[in-house]
Amino acid sequence: MKLLFLLALPLLFGAFQAANTTRDKALEELANAERNFAATSVKKGFHQAFVENMADDGIVFAPTPTNGKKLHAEAPESNAVLKWYPAYADISKSLDWGYTTGPYQFKANPEAKKPVGAGFYLSVWKKQPDGKWKVAVDMGNNFSPELLKEEAYQPTAAIKGEAAKGTKEDLLAKDVQKVQPYTSETLIYRFGQYPVKYKDLAAKPASDITYINMGYDISPAADMAYTYGSYKQGETAGHYLKVWKMLNSEWKLVAHNLVPDKK
Repeated sequence: MKLLFLLALPLLFGAFQAANTTRDKALEELANAERNFAATSVKKGFHQAFVENMADDGIVFAPTPTNGKKLHAEAPESNAVLKWYPAYADISKSLDWGYTTGPYQFKANPEAKKPVGAGFYLSVWKKQPDGKWKVAVDMGNNFSPELLKEEAYQPTAAIKGEAAKGTKEDLLAKDVQKVQPYTSETLIYRFGQYPVKYKDLAAKPASDITYINMGYDISPAADMAYTYGSYKQGETAGHYLKVWKMLNSEWKLVAHNLVPDKK
């Protein structure tokens, strides 16, 4: 039996390598879709870039959840330049669903030397029936351009073994609970601040936020999901976008974005 096990090890290792190679290629394809989206923004203008890269039912926040393709198709032409790139990316085991996030900057016109706006975006992507990646939901959070810094791209590593499948009921229950299920690596976005990982927070996140879910989606593999809706914290009201992942057989937050309606 021991000999049979040892003989099988190379086959198992080969299968694991093949699976990882397939995942890595799919993840790079997703990151390249984001890069192409950003390149189109510079070449054709950000309104046209959103029209070309949003799913037909894709959502942006203005500040309420709005059809992104329609919003940008009807927007007046702009000379402003919106640039961005992915700093983090991850993909579901289904390889057709994932998210990207990274810094962006906004210039009033192509000749402007300094940005007048900056922030971090959070986008969830889905592969469409024609095989193209399109944005399903997108939310940016802004901060002072002075806080901008160069980010090295960091694709998220694959989780070894089979991930447990999450349920809709558990996801929606966790989405509205007062104390959110963070991990040390959860990216936390807050207006006026550069995003930080939970482990690097100077203070614990607030537990006095009331969430009202307005929508969600779960990847075909049921290992990743997003939720969005409205929130209230004291006198501040706004909207949120959260990205979730099954970690240790539980839904955990990987990204938590809160944007106040009035800034």
